[in-house]
Amino acid sequence: MAKRVVLALGSSMGNKLKRLSEARDFLTGLSSSDIRCSSIWETEPVGIAQNQFYNAVVQIHYDGAQADLLKLIKQHELHAGRDQHSPRWADRPIDIDIIDFGGNFYLDADLEIPHPAYKNRLFVLHPLQDLEPSWMDSVSGDHIEDMIKKAPRIRLSKITAKW
Repeated sequence: MAKRVVLALGSSMGNKLKRLSEARDFLTGLSSSDIRCSSIWETEPVGIAQNQFYNAVVQIHYDGAQADLLKLIKQHELHAGRDQHSPRWADRPIDIDIIDFGGNFYLDADLEIPHPAYKNRLFVLHPLQDLEPSWMDSVSGDHIEDMIKKAPRIRLSKITAKW
Protein backbone atom coordinates (compact mmCIF):
# COMPACT_ATOMS: atom_id res chain seq x y z
CA MET A 1 0.00 0.00 0.00
CA ALA A 2 1.32 3.44 -0.94
CA LYS A 3 2.55 5.72 1.83
CA ARG A 4 2.14 9.48 1.88
CA VAL A 5 5.63 10.94 1.62
CA VAL A 6 6.58 14.57 2.19
CA LEU A 7 9.80 15.79 0.62
CA ALA A 8 11.64 19.11 0.84
CA LEU A 9 13.32 20.42 -2.30
CA GLY A 10 16.00 23.08 -2.56
CA SER A 11 18.19 24.55 -5.29
CA SER A 12 20.79 27.32 -5.25
CA MET A 13 22.70 26.79 -8.51
CA GLY A 14 21.87 27.40 -12.15
CA ASN A 15 18.27 27.75 -13.21
CA LYS A 16 16.72 27.05 -9.81
CA LEU A 17 13.14 27.04 -11.03
CA LYS A 18 14.04 24.51 -13.73
CA ARG A 19 15.85 22.32 -11.17
CA LEU A 20 12.82 22.29 -8.89
CA SER A 21 10.53 21.53 -11.83
CA GLU A 22 12.76 18.64 -12.92
CA ALA A 23 12.72 17.27 -9.37
CA ARG A 24 8.93 17.61 -9.26
CA ASP A 25 8.67 15.71 -12.56
CA PHE A 26 10.99 13.00 -11.21
CA LEU A 27 8.87 12.66 -8.06
CA THR A 28 5.67 12.61 -10.13
CA GLY A 29 7.10 9.56 -11.89
CA LEU A 30 7.55 7.81 -8.54
CA SER A 31 4.13 8.64 -7.16
CA SER A 32 1.23 6.22 -7.42
CA SER A 33 -1.25 9.14 -7.47
CA ASP A 34 -1.31 12.87 -8.14
CA ILE A 35 1.29 14.86 -6.25
CA ARG A 36 0.78 18.09 -4.33
CA CYS A 37 3.26 20.97 -4.37
CA SER A 38 3.75 24.02 -2.17
CA SER A 39 4.57 27.45 -3.46
CA ILE A 40 8.24 28.21 -4.04
CA TRP A 41 10.03 30.21 -1.39
CA GLU A 42 13.25 32.16 -1.91
CA THR A 43 15.53 31.98 1.11
CA GLU A 44 18.84 33.37 2.15
CA PRO A 45 21.78 30.96 2.08
CA VAL A 46 22.52 28.97 5.22
CA GLY A 47 25.96 27.68 6.19
CA ILE A 48 28.69 28.07 3.57
CA ALA A 49 26.32 28.48 0.61
CA GLN A 50 26.67 31.81 -1.20
CA ASN A 51 23.54 31.86 -3.37
CA GLN A 52 19.87 32.41 -2.60
CA PHE A 53 17.87 29.17 -2.51
CA TYR A 54 14.53 28.26 -3.99
CA ASN A 55 12.71 25.86 -1.67
CA ALA A 56 9.46 23.91 -1.92
CA VAL A 57 7.70 20.90 -0.41
CA VAL A 58 6.11 18.08 -2.40
CA GLN A 59 3.79 15.30 -1.28
CA ILE A 60 3.75 12.00 -3.19
CA HIS A 61 2.38 8.49 -2.58
CA TYR A 62 5.11 5.86 -2.79
CA ASP A 63 4.71 2.07 -2.91
CA GLY A 64 8.28 1.07 -1.98
CA ALA A 65 10.50 1.17 1.08
CA GLN A 66 12.18 4.23 2.58
CA ALA A 67 15.69 3.04 1.67
CA ASP A 68 14.64 2.41 -1.94
CA LEU A 69 13.22 5.92 -2.22
CA LEU A 70 16.42 7.40 -0.77
CA LYS A 71 18.50 5.52 -3.34
CA LEU A 72 16.36 6.85 -6.21
CA ILE A 73 16.59 10.39 -4.82
CA LYS A 74 20.38 10.21 -4.56
CA GLN A 75 20.56 8.97 -8.17
CA HIS A 76 18.40 11.89 -9.32
CA GLU A 77 20.54 14.39 -7.40
CA LEU A 78 23.72 13.01 -9.01
CA HIS A 79 22.13 13.03 -12.48
CA ALA A 80 21.13 16.68 -11.89
CA GLY A 81 24.76 17.58 -11.16
CA ARG A 82 25.01 17.41 -7.40
CA ASP A 83 28.53 16.71 -6.15
CA GLN A 84 28.15 14.05 -3.47
CA HIS A 85 31.51 15.06 -1.99
CA SER A 86 30.74 18.78 -1.60
CA PRO A 87 30.77 20.11 1.96
CA ARG A 88 27.60 20.17 4.00
CA TRP A 89 25.53 23.33 3.44
CA ALA A 90 27.33 24.11 0.15
CA ASP A 91 25.46 25.44 -2.86
CA ARG A 92 23.84 22.67 -4.89
CA PRO A 93 21.80 22.28 -8.07
CA ILE A 94 19.18 20.19 -6.22
CA ASP A 95 18.65 18.77 -2.76
CA ILE A 96 15.77 16.46 -1.89
CA ASP A 97 15.14 15.46 1.72
CA ILE A 98 12.55 13.00 2.97
CA ILE A 99 10.65 14.82 5.72
CA ASP A 100 7.94 12.27 6.45
CA PHE A 101 7.13 8.75 5.23
CA GLY A 102 3.64 7.61 6.14
CA GLY A 103 3.83 9.22 9.56
CA ASN A 104 6.24 6.52 10.75
CA PHE A 105 9.58 6.80 12.52
CA TYR A 106 12.47 5.22 10.59
CA LEU A 107 16.19 5.07 11.38
CA ASP A 108 19.14 3.35 9.76
CA ALA A 109 22.75 4.32 9.04
CA ASP A 110 21.78 6.47 6.02
CA LEU A 111 18.35 7.84 6.83
CA GLU A 112 16.27 9.21 9.69
CA ILE A 113 12.56 9.96 9.28
CA PRO A 114 11.11 12.35 10.27
CA HIS A 115 14.08 14.35 9.00
CA PRO A 116 15.98 15.22 12.18
CA ALA A 117 16.44 18.94 11.42
CA TYR A 118 13.32 19.96 9.53
CA LYS A 119 11.68 21.53 12.60
CA ASN A 120 14.54 24.07 12.74
CA ARG A 121 14.36 25.07 9.08
CA LEU A 122 11.98 27.83 8.09
CA PHE A 123 12.83 27.05 4.45
CA VAL A 124 11.06 23.70 4.99
CA LEU A 125 8.40 24.78 7.48
CA HIS A 126 6.88 27.64 5.48
CA PRO A 127 6.46 25.58 2.29
CA LEU A 128 5.17 22.70 4.43
CA GLN A 129 2.59 25.01 5.98
CA ASP A 130 1.60 26.07 2.45
CA LEU A 131 0.89 22.46 1.63
CA GLU A 132 -0.48 21.29 5.00
CA PRO A 133 -1.69 24.18 7.19
CA SER A 134 -2.64 21.79 10.00
CA TRP A 135 0.60 19.72 9.86
CA MET A 136 1.65 17.99 13.05
CA ASP A 137 4.98 16.26 13.59
CA SER A 138 4.39 12.51 13.60
CA VAL A 139 6.72 11.86 16.54
CA SER A 140 6.39 14.87 18.86
CA GLY A 141 2.88 15.99 17.90
CA ASP A 142 4.17 19.57 17.50
CA HIS A 143 1.92 21.75 15.31
CA ILE A 144 3.41 23.57 12.31
CA GLU A 145 2.58 26.99 13.83
CA ASP A 146 4.58 26.17 16.97
CA MET A 147 7.53 24.83 14.97
CA ILE A 148 7.62 28.03 12.88
CA LYS A 149 7.60 30.19 16.04
CA LYS A 150 10.52 28.21 17.53
CA ALA A 151 12.71 27.87 14.39
CA PRO A 152 15.78 30.09 13.96
CA ARG A 153 14.95 33.19 11.89
CA ILE A 154 16.11 33.57 8.29
CA ARG A 155 14.98 35.86 5.47
CA LEU A 156 12.55 34.18 3.12
CA SER A 157 9.67 35.13 0.87
CA LYS A 158 7.15 33.36 -1.28
CA ILE A 159 7.72 33.97 -4.98
CA THR A 160 5.05 34.13 -7.67
CA ALA A 161 6.66 31.70 -10.13
CA LYS A 162 4.41 28.84 -11.23
CA TRP A 163 5.90 25.41 -11.46
